[in-house]
Amino acid sequence: MQMNDRREHAFHALARLFAVVFGLLACAWGAATFSTFWSEISIERTAKGIVDGATFKLGSLDPLLPALDRIELSSYCRPEAVHNSTIIRLQLAEDALANAQGHLIDARLDALENAIRRSLACSPSDPFLWTVLARVDQTRRGYQPEQLTYLRLSYQLGPYEGWIAVRRNRQALAMFGRLPPDLTEDVVREFADLARSEFYADVISILTGPGWPIHDRLLASLKDVGMHQREELARELYSVGYDVAVPGIAPRAPRPW
Repeated sequence: MQMNDRREHAFHALARLFAVVFGLLACAWGAATFSTFWSEISIERTAKGIVDGATFKLGSLDPLLPALDRIELSSYCRPEAVHNSTIIRLQLAEDALANAQGHLIDARLDALENAIRRSLACSPSDPFLWTVLARVDQTRRGYQPEQLTYLRLSYQLGPYEGWIAVRRNRQALAMFGRLPPDLTEDVVREFADLARSEFYADVISILTGPGWPIHDRLLASLKDVGMHQREELARELYSVGYDVAVPGIAPRAPRPW
């Protein structure tokens, strides 16, 4: 009888010990998982902010770097997570370039290119990644023929994604003279699509920037865009000092100066 009591007591003690250990492990796992979950929520929100045009103070994105490393080095393929990571890496590289942070530029571009190539291995159908790869490669090595392949893939995989199109159109027009006929048609069509989608500020920035050498051709591509969009674009162009011919829109009275 006493032997059975001791066995039962030992069994209950072991059961309690197991429950305590299991509970501690569960708490530790939950804390680690929650931390990872929270950091990825922060990355998702930051990436969305960048896409929406939010501005960030210089250095304010640096605390996200460890989380970006974890996402990019993960053994699991999570396309949305690596996509968001690349958006933030691109912003970091652009900040370093825009602020002439010579001590950071090479490191940020290295990290961005590595992130893109790892991300493409995970998500090769992401048009944004191909667009950014073309840009980074051109920034680092000047024009190379394979950049046309990257751009072509971007157009094939995401022809109508507005926020990608804004970056891609500006980039493609900067190298327009090197593009083969199929890509020049894509670029001109994309410009018209941006106007059709009422991205007026971006259309004007593109037209008066990298698109200016072929502005007549770009403006001619607007002939099939809705009348309302053409009228609004013509009004916006005039307001910033450009008297250009938008198809189907009567020219305004000459300026008094």
